[in-house]
Amino acid sequence: MQKLHIEKSFGFAHRGCDVVAYVAGTTIETDDAELLVIAVREGWATLEDKANKPPQNKAKKNAPENK
Repeated sequence: MQKLHIEKSFGFAHRGCDVVAYVAGTTIETDDAELLVIAVREGWATLEDKANKPPQNKAKKNAPENK
């Protein structure tokens, strides 16, 4: 399963006939390779990779409160 963060709202026809509406700001889990490739290529969504995300409880280095 891959996590996909929806950047722009869009509709997608799974298997060419099952249309699903995806809403911007949500995250979904999917194994649909076609959805993953097309949504990322078109800029509708991004893959969510926990390894590249900063920890949520840590302040960023360039944050004003750290200067």
